[in-house]
Amino acid sequence: MKLHDIAFLKLLPQFMREDSGVKGLAKGIEIVVKKLDGSIKSLSTWDSIEKLGEAELDELAWELNVFWYDKSAPLDVKRLLIRDADLVHSRLGTKWAVEKIITEYFGSGRVREWFEYEGEPFHFKIISGNPTITNEKLLEFLGLLDKVKRQSAVLDGIYITLTGEMNLYLAMGLHEAGTERYSIGANPV
Repeated sequence: MKLHDIAFLKLLPQFMREDSGVKGLAKGIEIVVKKLDGSIKSLSTWDSIEKLGEAELDELAWELNVFWYDKSAPLDVKRLLIRDADLVHSRLGTKWAVEKIITEYFGSGRVREWFEYEGEPFHFKIISGNPTITNEKLLEFLGLLDKVKRQSAVLDGIYITLTGEMNLYLAMGLHEAGTERYSIGANPV
């Protein structure tokens, strides 16, 4: 059944179909629905997040109450934040929500909870391989983190881990500088 093909009068019970007021109302609804049918496709926001501009994404974030949304974030990050907003809202205060925000803003990162590193209860650490978390981004991230983490959770630190390959040469030399002799008894040798 297509929306533009619906005959609203046929959807009504038989006893209502003979009423002239109901017939007029059904006909009017058909006219309005046929006019709206073409524009309804443009209302499908979730199907077209990739096509939305920055201003539309900013407005949508406000409408969806994505309070961890950053208007200065890159366009691809904004799209990710909006696409996952419902999931993050449903899991606010969890390790998953914190890790989701870390990966969406910085590309990589994970949370180590206190029992994974023998810390104090309710403390956690963030480990990331992204060296771009500089002072400017760090303050921005801490503000976002405060919005999605459990309020009783305490951040112990952010650790940046870098990996790479390098040639490492090791050499060792031994040089004997002198000798000493010891003797037991009265006559030294």
